[in-house]
Amino acid sequence: MNRMLIENYIRRIKKEDIYNFALSNDIKLNEKDLDILYHYLRNFWEEILYGDRGFVFKQIEKEFEHDKYLKIYSLFDKYFQLYQNFL
Repeated sequence: MNRMLIENYIRRIKKEDIYNFALSNDIKLNEKDLDILYHYLRNFWEEILYGDRGFVFKQIEKEFEHDKYLKIYSLFDKYFQLYQNFL
């Protein structure tokens, strides 16, 4: 059930949603950054939540400045720890 809810949310997510969430967590994304995160979120969300997220994050890491990547990963980890029991 939760997986279906997440999938439906991912289908409807907009770049603006990602941008605003990042900004509210002190992560400033340019258009290229936003395109990259949107691509990985839309296409690899199941791998990130239920599979080998390390592989996906290694790909993402190659795309970002080191400091920005660390902020992105830290934000993911924070929320994953909070909600992993509901996944």
